[in-house]
Amino acid sequence: YYELGPSDSEDVLILLHGVPTWGYYWRNVAPLISEQVPSLRIIVPDLVGFGRSGKPDGDYRMGFQAAYLKSFLDEMNLDKVYWFGHDWGGILGHLLAGENPERFHAFGAYEAMFKPFESYSDLPPVLEGHFRLGRSPEGQALFPEVDLYLLGMFDELPHLSVPGPEHDYYSEPFPTYEKGWIASATLGNDSPLGGEPADNQERYMAAYENLRVEVEAERVKMFIISHNPGWNMPVERIPIFKEDYPKLEVVDNGYAHHFVNEERPRSIARIVGEWMVRLLN
Repeated sequence: YYELGPSDSEDVLILLHGVPTWGYYWRNVAPLISEQVPSLRIIVPDLVGFGRSGKPDGDYRMGFQAAYLKSFLDEMNLDKVYWFGHDWGGILGHLLAGENPERFHAFGAYEAMFKPFESYSDLPPVLEGHFRLGRSPEGQALFPEVDLYLLGMFDELPHLSVPGPEHDYYSEPFPTYEKGWIASATLGNDSPLGGEPADNQERYMAAYENLRVEVEAERVKMFIISHNPGWNMPVERIPIFKEDYPKLEVVDNGYAHHFVNEERPRSIARIVGEWMVRLLN
Protein backbone atom coordinates (compact mmCIF):
# COMPACT_ATOMS: atom_id res chain seq x y z
CA TYR A 1 0.00 0.00 0.00
CA TYR A 2 1.00 3.61 -0.21
CA GLU A 3 -0.23 6.72 1.57
CA LEU A 4 -0.75 10.41 0.95
CA GLY A 5 -1.58 13.19 3.39
CA PRO A 6 -0.93 13.49 7.14
CA SER A 7 -0.32 10.09 8.73
CA ASP A 8 -1.87 11.20 12.02
CA SER A 9 -5.17 12.35 10.51
CA GLU A 10 -8.29 10.66 11.88
CA ASP A 11 -10.03 11.19 8.54
CA VAL A 12 -8.95 8.21 6.45
CA LEU A 13 -10.00 7.45 2.88
CA ILE A 14 -9.36 3.98 1.46
CA LEU A 15 -9.06 3.86 -2.34
CA LEU A 16 -9.29 0.26 -3.55
CA HIS A 17 -8.71 -1.04 -7.07
CA GLY A 18 -10.50 -3.90 -8.81
CA VAL A 19 -9.68 -6.66 -11.30
CA PRO A 20 -7.18 -6.78 -13.03
CA THR A 21 -5.42 -3.69 -11.69
CA TRP A 22 -3.58 -2.69 -8.51
CA GLY A 23 -2.78 0.49 -6.55
CA TYR A 24 -1.11 1.97 -9.62
CA TYR A 25 -4.63 2.49 -10.97
CA TRP A 26 -5.06 5.46 -8.59
CA ARG A 27 -1.78 7.20 -9.51
CA ASN A 28 -3.52 10.05 -11.39
CA VAL A 29 -6.44 10.33 -8.97
CA ALA A 30 -5.18 10.03 -5.38
CA PRO A 31 -2.75 13.02 -5.57
CA LEU A 32 -5.51 15.28 -6.91
CA ILE A 33 -7.88 14.26 -4.10
CA SER A 34 -5.07 14.97 -1.63
CA GLU A 35 -4.65 18.45 -3.10
CA GLN A 36 -8.38 19.13 -2.71
CA VAL A 37 -8.53 17.80 0.87
CA PRO A 38 -5.05 18.30 2.40
CA SER A 39 -6.19 17.17 5.85
CA LEU A 40 -7.20 13.73 4.53
CA ARG A 41 -5.08 10.62 5.02
CA ILE A 42 -5.41 8.55 1.85
CA ILE A 43 -4.43 4.88 1.85
CA VAL A 44 -4.19 2.93 -1.41
CA PRO A 45 -3.82 -0.84 -0.79
CA ASP A 46 -3.16 -3.67 -3.19
CA LEU A 47 -5.48 -6.63 -2.76
CA VAL A 48 -3.59 -9.73 -1.66
CA GLY A 49 -2.15 -11.43 -4.73
CA PHE A 50 -2.33 -8.19 -6.71
CA GLY A 51 0.29 -5.55 -7.38
CA ARG A 52 3.03 -5.51 -4.77
CA SER A 53 1.09 -7.34 -2.07
CA GLY A 54 2.18 -10.80 -1.05
CA LYS A 55 0.98 -13.85 -2.96
CA PRO A 56 0.31 -16.44 -0.26
CA ASP A 57 -1.33 -19.80 -0.76
CA GLY A 58 -5.11 -19.49 -0.74
CA ASP A 59 -8.17 -19.58 -2.92
CA TYR A 60 -8.20 -15.80 -3.67
CA ARG A 61 -12.01 -15.78 -3.62
CA MET A 62 -14.26 -13.06 -2.20
CA GLY A 63 -14.12 -14.33 1.39
CA PHE A 64 -10.33 -14.69 1.26
CA GLN A 65 -9.92 -11.09 0.08
CA ALA A 66 -12.47 -9.74 2.59
CA ALA A 67 -10.65 -11.42 5.48
CA TYR A 68 -7.34 -9.88 4.45
CA LEU A 69 -8.90 -6.43 4.09
CA LYS A 70 -10.47 -6.62 7.55
CA SER A 71 -7.10 -7.70 8.96
CA PHE A 72 -5.48 -4.78 7.12
CA LEU A 73 -7.85 -2.31 8.82
CA ASP A 74 -7.05 -3.94 12.17
CA GLU A 75 -3.28 -3.89 11.63
CA MET A 76 -3.40 -0.24 10.57
CA ASN A 77 -5.52 0.63 13.65
CA LEU A 78 -8.23 2.09 11.42
CA ASP A 79 -11.34 2.02 13.55
CA LYS A 80 -13.56 3.91 11.11
CA VAL A 81 -12.92 4.87 7.49
CA TYR A 82 -14.27 6.43 4.35
CA TRP A 83 -14.07 4.01 1.44
CA PHE A 84 -14.16 4.46 -2.32
CA GLY A 85 -13.65 1.56 -4.70
CA HIS A 86 -13.63 0.64 -8.35
CA ASP A 87 -14.95 -2.69 -9.64
CA TRP A 88 -14.10 -5.36 -7.02
CA GLY A 89 -12.79 -2.58 -4.78
CA GLY A 90 -16.42 -1.47 -4.60
CA ILE A 91 -17.87 -4.99 -4.22
CA LEU A 92 -15.52 -5.79 -1.33
CA GLY A 93 -16.09 -2.40 0.28
CA HIS A 94 -19.85 -2.94 0.01
CA LEU A 95 -19.51 -6.37 1.62
CA LEU A 96 -17.37 -5.09 4.50
CA ALA A 97 -19.61 -2.07 5.06
CA GLY A 98 -22.65 -4.34 5.28
CA GLU A 99 -20.95 -6.74 7.67
CA ASN A 100 -19.06 -4.13 9.73
CA PRO A 101 -21.04 -0.87 9.41
CA GLU A 102 -19.59 0.48 12.66
CA ARG A 103 -16.25 0.79 10.87
CA PHE A 104 -17.52 2.93 8.00
CA HIS A 105 -18.36 6.63 7.95
CA ALA A 106 -19.23 6.35 4.28
CA PHE A 107 -18.89 4.04 1.32
CA GLY A 108 -18.68 4.95 -2.35
CA ALA A 109 -17.82 3.28 -5.65
CA TYR A 110 -18.09 3.32 -9.39
CA GLU A 111 -18.37 0.49 -11.89
CA ALA A 112 -19.04 -2.08 -9.16
CA MET A 113 -21.69 -4.80 -9.33
CA PHE A 114 -23.62 -3.64 -6.27
CA LYS A 115 -26.59 -5.94 -6.80
CA PRO A 116 -25.85 -9.27 -8.52
CA PHE A 117 -27.28 -9.74 -11.98
CA GLU A 118 -29.90 -12.50 -12.11
CA SER A 119 -28.64 -14.11 -15.32
CA TYR A 120 -26.08 -13.76 -18.10
CA SER A 121 -28.76 -12.28 -20.35
CA ASP A 122 -29.24 -9.40 -17.87
CA LEU A 123 -25.62 -8.34 -18.28
CA PRO A 124 -24.73 -5.49 -20.63
CA PRO A 125 -23.62 -6.95 -23.98
CA VAL A 126 -20.01 -5.88 -23.42
CA LEU A 127 -19.91 -7.96 -20.22
CA GLU A 128 -21.89 -11.00 -21.24
CA GLY A 129 -19.16 -12.32 -23.53
CA HIS A 130 -16.47 -11.69 -20.91
CA PHE A 131 -18.36 -13.56 -18.21
CA ARG A 132 -19.44 -16.46 -20.39
CA LEU A 133 -15.87 -17.01 -21.57
CA GLY A 134 -14.27 -16.48 -18.16
CA ARG A 135 -16.56 -18.98 -16.42
CA SER A 136 -16.60 -21.58 -19.18
CA PRO A 137 -14.35 -24.66 -19.27
CA GLU A 138 -12.66 -23.14 -22.31
CA GLY A 139 -11.93 -19.91 -20.45
CA GLN A 140 -10.70 -21.73 -17.37
CA ALA A 141 -8.32 -23.71 -19.59
CA LEU A 142 -7.00 -20.47 -21.11
CA PHE A 143 -6.28 -18.64 -17.85
CA PRO A 144 -3.04 -20.48 -17.00
CA GLU A 145 -1.77 -19.46 -20.44
CA VAL A 146 -2.91 -15.84 -20.68
CA ASP A 147 -4.31 -13.15 -18.38
CA LEU A 148 -7.64 -12.61 -20.14
CA TYR A 149 -8.69 -9.77 -17.84
CA LEU A 150 -5.51 -7.76 -18.29
CA LEU A 151 -5.66 -8.23 -22.05
CA GLY A 152 -9.27 -7.09 -21.97
CA MET A 153 -8.23 -3.87 -20.21
CA PHE A 154 -5.47 -3.26 -22.76
CA ASP A 155 -7.98 -3.81 -25.58
CA GLU A 156 -10.28 -1.16 -24.11
CA LEU A 157 -7.50 1.36 -23.52
CA PRO A 158 -5.31 1.77 -26.63
CA HIS A 159 -2.76 3.94 -24.81
CA LEU A 160 -1.96 0.94 -22.60
CA SER A 161 -1.95 -1.68 -25.34
CA VAL A 162 1.51 -0.82 -26.69
CA PRO A 163 4.76 -1.38 -24.76
CA GLY A 164 5.68 1.57 -22.59
CA PRO A 165 5.96 2.61 -18.94
CA GLU A 166 2.23 2.38 -18.14
CA HIS A 167 1.78 -0.94 -19.94
CA ASP A 168 4.81 -2.32 -18.14
CA TYR A 169 3.69 -1.07 -14.70
CA TYR A 170 0.34 -2.80 -15.06
CA SER A 171 1.95 -6.03 -16.28
CA GLU A 172 4.97 -6.16 -13.94
CA PRO A 173 3.24 -7.59 -10.81
CA PHE A 174 1.71 -10.45 -12.83
CA PRO A 175 4.64 -12.26 -14.52
CA THR A 176 3.06 -15.73 -14.47
CA TYR A 177 -0.22 -17.40 -13.58
CA GLU A 178 1.14 -18.82 -10.33
CA LYS A 179 2.93 -15.60 -9.39
CA GLY A 180 0.22 -13.15 -10.30
CA TRP A 181 -2.85 -13.49 -12.41
CA ILE A 182 -4.24 -16.52 -10.58
CA ALA A 183 -5.67 -13.93 -8.14
CA SER A 184 -7.18 -11.89 -10.96
CA ALA A 185 -8.57 -14.96 -12.73
CA THR A 186 -10.11 -16.31 -9.52
CA LEU A 187 -11.62 -13.12 -8.16
CA GLY A 188 -12.79 -11.95 -11.57
CA ASN A 189 -14.93 -15.09 -11.83
CA ASP A 190 -16.20 -15.00 -8.25
CA SER A 191 -18.79 -12.21 -8.32
CA PRO A 192 -22.33 -13.51 -7.67
CA LEU A 193 -24.21 -14.04 -10.92
CA GLY A 194 -27.46 -15.93 -11.31
CA GLY A 195 -27.23 -17.14 -7.71
CA GLU A 196 -23.76 -18.64 -8.17
CA PRO A 197 -21.40 -19.13 -6.43
CA ALA A 198 -24.09 -19.90 -3.84
CA ASP A 199 -21.90 -19.13 -0.83
CA ASN A 200 -20.99 -15.69 -2.20
CA GLN A 201 -24.59 -14.95 -3.18
CA GLU A 202 -25.86 -15.71 0.32
CA ARG A 203 -23.14 -13.79 2.13
CA TYR A 204 -23.18 -10.79 -0.19
CA MET A 205 -26.97 -10.37 -0.18
CA ALA A 206 -27.05 -10.58 3.63
CA ALA A 207 -24.55 -7.71 3.72
CA TYR A 208 -26.53 -5.87 1.03
CA GLU A 209 -29.72 -6.01 3.10
CA ASN A 210 -27.93 -4.98 6.29
CA LEU A 211 -26.32 -2.01 4.60
CA ARG A 212 -29.73 -0.89 3.33
CA VAL A 213 -30.80 -0.50 6.98
CA GLU A 214 -27.62 1.38 7.89
CA VAL A 215 -27.88 3.78 4.94
CA GLU A 216 -31.57 4.44 5.54
CA ALA A 217 -30.77 5.29 9.18
CA GLU A 218 -27.91 7.51 7.91
CA ARG A 219 -25.38 5.70 10.04
CA VAL A 220 -23.42 5.04 6.83
CA LYS A 221 -23.44 7.43 3.89
CA MET A 222 -23.45 5.88 0.43
CA PHE A 223 -22.39 7.35 -2.88
CA ILE A 224 -21.86 6.18 -6.46
CA ILE A 225 -20.56 7.75 -9.66
CA SER A 226 -22.46 6.69 -12.78
CA HIS A 227 -21.21 6.60 -16.36
CA ASN A 228 -22.75 6.09 -19.75
CA PRO A 229 -22.41 3.51 -21.20
CA GLY A 230 -20.39 2.01 -18.32
CA TRP A 231 -19.95 -1.73 -17.87
CA ASN A 232 -20.71 -3.08 -14.39
CA MET A 233 -22.94 -0.18 -13.41
CA PRO A 234 -24.78 0.95 -16.56
CA VAL A 235 -27.12 3.91 -16.16
CA GLU A 236 -30.21 1.71 -16.49
CA ARG A 237 -29.22 -0.04 -13.22
CA ILE A 238 -29.16 3.19 -11.21
CA PRO A 239 -32.95 3.22 -10.53
CA ILE A 240 -32.61 -0.28 -9.03
CA PHE A 241 -29.98 0.96 -6.59
CA LYS A 242 -32.02 4.08 -5.80
CA GLU A 243 -35.07 1.94 -5.04
CA ASP A 244 -33.07 -0.21 -2.63
CA TYR A 245 -31.13 2.74 -1.18
CA PRO A 246 -33.39 5.81 -1.29
CA LYS A 247 -30.73 7.94 0.43
CA LEU A 248 -28.01 6.90 -2.00
CA GLU A 249 -26.21 9.89 -3.53
CA VAL A 250 -25.55 9.56 -7.27
CA VAL A 251 -23.30 11.81 -9.36
CA ASP A 252 -23.35 11.45 -13.15
CA ASN A 253 -19.88 11.66 -14.70
CA GLY A 254 -21.05 11.45 -18.30
CA TYR A 255 -19.43 9.40 -21.03
CA ALA A 256 -16.98 6.71 -19.95
CA HIS A 257 -16.61 2.96 -19.93
CA HIS A 258 -15.10 0.87 -17.12
CA PHE A 259 -11.51 1.91 -16.34
CA VAL A 260 -12.45 5.55 -15.82
CA ASN A 261 -9.30 6.39 -13.84
CA GLU A 262 -7.49 5.88 -17.16
CA GLU A 263 -10.11 7.66 -19.26
CA ARG A 264 -11.05 10.64 -17.06
CA PRO A 265 -8.88 10.72 -13.91
CA ARG A 266 -9.36 14.42 -13.21
CA SER A 267 -13.16 14.14 -13.14
CA ILE A 268 -13.05 11.12 -10.80
CA ALA A 269 -10.66 12.97 -8.49
CA ARG A 270 -12.81 16.11 -8.52
CA ILE A 271 -16.05 14.24 -7.74
CA VAL A 272 -14.52 12.12 -4.97
CA GLY A 273 -12.78 15.18 -3.51
CA GLU A 274 -16.02 17.15 -3.49
CA TRP A 275 -17.78 14.20 -1.84
CA MET A 276 -15.17 14.12 0.92
CA VAL A 277 -15.44 17.88 1.46
CA ARG A 278 -19.23 17.51 1.92
CA LEU A 279 -18.79 14.62 4.34
CA LEU A 280 -16.11 16.31 6.43
CA ASN A 281 -17.96 19.62 6.65
